[in-house]
Amino acid sequence: MKQYRDKRPFLVIGGAAQVFLGEYRAGGVILVLVFNLRSGERYKARFVGTGMHGGVIYVRGDMTHFGKEVEVMDLDESDMHLIQELVREFCNHFGFDFEEVMNGDFTKIVPVSHRPYGRLYAY
Repeated sequence: MKQYRDKRPFLVIGGAAQVFLGEYRAGGVILVLVFNLRSGERYKARFVGTGMHGGVIYVRGDMTHFGKEVEVMDLDESDMHLIQELVREFCNHFGFDFEEVMNGDFTKIVPVSHRPYGRLYAY
């Protein structure tokens, strides 16, 4: 896993990751570009971010099935800057068109708690 300039580890996935993407994620960045879906096909991953308590997941396109420990947030300028930088590097490395990849919506998934299961394990 490579580190972004601000020292956060990141992972860029060209295809569509599936069930339990980012399970128990504690930090860093995951960017999923979802190139392997057919036209009109929906992203079918379920339980994305289950147990996540740190970091962020960005997904190109629309997702609907998340773990209860995460929520979808609006992207801000710093999110878009990070996504553009990661997509540009990915496109340069693998020969994709940057503008085409960026021509789509991105979903931002973040944890709602830093201790999602704290009550289960603490007395």
